[in-house]
Amino acid sequence: MLLLNQAFMMLWEAILENTTLVIALLLILLISWGYWAMTSVHKKMAHRLAIVLAVGIAAIGFFTLPMMFKASLSDLNYWVDWAFHISMVIALLIYAYVVMLPLATALTGSNKYRA
Repeated sequence: MLLLNQAFMMLWEAILENTTLVIALLLILLISWGYWAMTSVHKKMAHRLAIVLAVGIAAIGFFTLPMMFKASLSDLNYWVDWAFHISMVIALLIYAYVVMLPLATALTGSNKYRA
């Protein structure tokens, strides 16, 4: 229980230290889903295109995320470093998918109902 408490405290400290980034990421998420709600509610979700775009973004993130911590891939020496890096890439993949899904649907999704 103490370990879980410490993890949440570290998460909260990271959110407070990066408040501007957190707000920007939430705004991007809300804007993409707001755009979908206004323009494309009647379309089928474009899951395939969204996952392809998200995988591409995560692949770029695999190489660029260490730069956020003033490091490089060669600095990841221990398994804990790699575990943290892989978890960050997975989080980026999920975030990119959730943001790209409404945008890909708005651009390419077909209608749910055929006339």
